Amino acid sequence: MTAHFLGLPKAQLLWTEAGEPQDKISQDIYFSAADGVQETKTVFLNGCNLPDRWSGQPLHVIAELGFGTGLNFLATADLWRKTCQPRQKLHYISVEGSPLSAEEMQRAHLRFPAINKIATELRAVLPPAVKGFHNCHITDDIQLSLLYGPVDELLPQLQASVDSWFLDGFAPAKNPQMWSDQVFDQIQRLSAPDAHLASFSVAGSVRRGLRKIGFEVHKKPGHGYKRHRLEAVFTCKKPEPVKVENDKLENDKTVMVVGAGIAGACLVHQLAKHDIDCLLIDGSGLASGASGNPVGLVSPRLDLDDTPLARFYRTAFCYAIQFYQQNISSSFVQTGINRMAQSPEQWDKFTKLFKYKALPDEMLILNLTKQELQLPTAGTLQPVKAIQTLVGATDTVTKQIDKLTNENDQWVARDTDGKVISSADIVVLAHGVGEIANLGLPELRKLRGQISIASNITNRPKRPVIGKSYALAIDTENLLFGATHDRVQEITDTNVKLGDHHRNLAELEILLPELAGQIDASTLVGRTSYRAASPDLQPLAGQVPDVDKCKEWAKQYWGKLDDYSSAPVQSGLYMLNGLGSRGLTLAPILAKAIVADILGHSSPLEKEAATALHPARFAARTARRQADK
Repeated sequence: MTAHFLGLPKAQLLWTEAGEPQDKISQDIYFSAADGVQETKTVFLNGCNLPDRWSGQPLHVIAELGFGTGLNFLATADLWRKTCQPRQKLHYISVEGSPLSAEEMQRAHLRFPAINKIATELRAVLPPAVKGFHNCHITDDIQLSLLYGPVDELLPQLQASVDSWFLDGFAPAKNPQMWSDQVFDQIQRLSAPDAHLASFSVAGSVRRGLRKIGFEVHKKPGHGYKRHRLEAVFTCKKPEPVKVENDKLENDKTVMVVGAGIAGACLVHQLAKHDIDCLLIDGSGLASGASGNPVGLVSPRLDLDDTPLARFYRTAFCYAIQFYQQNISSSFVQTGINRMAQSPEQWDKFTKLFKYKALPDEMLILNLTKQELQLPTAGTLQPVKAIQTLVGATDTVTKQIDKLTNENDQWVARDTDGKVISSADIVVLAHGVGEIANLGLPELRKLRGQISIASNITNRPKRPVIGKSYALAIDTENLLFGATHDRVQEITDTNVKLGDHHRNLAELEILLPELAGQIDASTLVGRTSYRAASPDLQPLAGQVPDVDKCKEWAKQYWGKLDDYSSAPVQSGLYMLNGLGSRGLTLAPILAKAIVADILGHSSPLEKEAATALHPARFAARTARRQADK
């Protein structure tokens, strides 16, 4: 592998005559040949005293090192369904460096017909082998987070409070990376008070490593050919107590979401999954802004980097595909998308993205003849229909908020006449380019865009085509193309302009000249809307900073990425904005991240990616510059 390799090594399997997988490299087994399910029950479930320890807990978090065939998860989920109480939730987090494919898992799962139902559900949501954090929705009470990549890279990026640990990597002698001191340090960082830990390994190095980080360790009778197994309890007192996760807003706090585009709709939907009602407010109603176009693209941003932020964009795309297929399949079509190279430099980037495996082969195809990058799993979404479905029966108010103030720990929204619209303990701002005074929000760029729609066009592309502009068939008759992209200082109007149609047509002439020749600009119809983008063109997702307090805090700030998350923030005030032209792809995972933050749950994002998107980053930079003067 080169230093530029962006993908994941494939699992190298050997199969026994009985259908049991072994790892070709380490020569170790994935599960006991005697009885894999019973081994899981003995070593891990009994070893962590489950289900007794999750009894009465609103949320139980399990972290595993070594997902393998998913057998430990399947046995855990099966036990959970038999013993959990209403409103309880399970969050299962697992790290895997060489993921098995769904087909390989299915072959392994044939050995365990008793858990066939949950195994089928797992394979249906198994993410592609893309490096980074993946969030899989099994059912409303079971969430699976798969961290694909080297454990020493991804475990430091995890933000969680773990109740139970399953250490199930290949044996320490055969896979030392999984059992290093650095990994043990992360286990200590992430462990909740009284966390339990279980492992098949009783190697001296493992026992010493666990004792060193504060676990009380015991040998127990093993299973099958293994004479012993290991149980441990975390007894270390941390300097700062870890925040214990829950699944209920304190004192049933109320929530208000401002903005009824795709971001606001995804927020409402994610809140509803946790039985949290909210009020949705938008001055113009559902899908009135940039999310109101008849169709939009769900496509990944691909970079030649292996950083948490670059991985975020790739895994956000994977999550969006799963999210739309699971929740609003009638609004989403996996058409595939073709990206055409518009310059030698862009073609060079395309070839490197393919060579370095930015996405797996089935998700990224290089067409040498046409000099294009094909994305078979990308697709199109009907935003208006999607938003209506996601919002459902949520209470919605169509009023323009002029001012939002904190009064006695309540956020109060008022209109232009000063009349109260509503109030709530927690507010999430997803209002795009709308203005709300006196909140110290980061300044956003206003981008005016116009799409053009032509009818009766023959030989429309079967897949959307993207170059400097884009074109896609809306239906059997209409072609949508564009769009203009103008940065403006003020929002003036949403009138469709003939001049902008001509500009779109000129770009289409470059992209698909045979189609452009069929179009008379005077016959075009279209739509104009405004998008919001941040100064650094990254989204804004997290709590809104307290600008005044940032000035004092900045004296301790030295520009490190990790420090953004420690900036002073305004209690109960969040924002999800600045998504630019990637709202349909990024809104689902960022809405999930916001709701996780509100609830105090494990973040679905890598730590450095979450920090890079934190709204406080601009206040921190400004305050630091002022502090240096």
